Amino acid sequence: MKYLKLVLLAALCLFAVGCTAMQQRQATTDASTEWRLKSLEESFLNFREEQRRQADTIDEKAADADKRIAELEQEVAALKAGGVVADSAADAPDDMKDGANKGWVTDLKPEPDEWVEGGKPAPESGAEPVAQSAEEKPWDKVPGPPPVIPEPTVVHRDKPAPKAVKPKPVPKKNVKSAPKAAYGSAMALYDAGKYAAARDGFDAFLKRFPKDDLVPNALYWKGETYYSQKDYAQSILAFKEVTGRFPKHDKAAAALLKIGMSYERVGDPDNSVFYLRALVEDFPDSAPAKLARKELRRLGG
Repeated sequence: MKYLKLVLLAALCLFAVGCTAMQQRQATTDASTEWRLKSLEESFLNFREEQRRQADTIDEKAADADKRIAELEQEVAALKAGGVVADSAADAPDDMKDGANKGWVTDLKPEPDEWVEGGKPAPESGAEPVAQSAEEKPWDKVPGPPPVIPEPTVVHRDKPAPKAVKPKPVPKKNVKSAPKAAYGSAMALYDAGKYAAARDGFDAFLKRFPKDDLVPNALYWKGETYYSQKDYAQSILAFKEVTGRFPKHDKAAAALLKIGMSYERVGDPDNSVFYLRALVEDFPDSAPAKLARKELRRLGG
């Protein structure tokens, strides 16, 4: 009996606790719902206020536009009514304003049928014709161009006619040597320690000869210019262009080695180990792979 009472008491406690938890959960839900409703209401009120403000702004701009249109219409009406003439007359000099009183002639028009071209009176104006002389008037005749007299052809019988000289053929430029020359010029700058100039040379080579066989080499040595200047982040990008575009080329192995070494220089040993392992797996018999194994042993990878 005592045990049964304890069980009932425990059940009642659990029920009371459950009811309390449910009440708290319901209160929390109600509070959350009320907060969301208030937030939505506040957002809606802000939206309506923004709409009202924009409407007021639009009305003000429309009123200004109507005012400006009315002013322009008045100006156009004034121009049509002769406002321009009045203004120009007001701006004229004092000695021109009273031109009619000072003897200025403002309406210059030729008299009808008085004079024609050449200063001769028109026939219908009633003027008497000028008497013409019977003497010859050489000035009335316009002389023509002088006759062309061909030069006599002189034939030298004792000398043979000169033979036509054929123009010498222009030697064609060796197109195949142009890429090698440009590449060699950039390499010479790199060997001289002029890394920025060498990089510009490699970029010019890549732009002029984008499909040449030396493109992988140019991309690799462009990365070497950055590596020599200790710009390891840019060297990684340049070397990755070699491995991305030419994954089977011989320079891809050297590029993988330099990528791993560059990552180690910037403090990223995990990526360094990753690329060095990729080099050993893809090019196990290459010279860069031997160096990669040494680097892996040093890095513990």
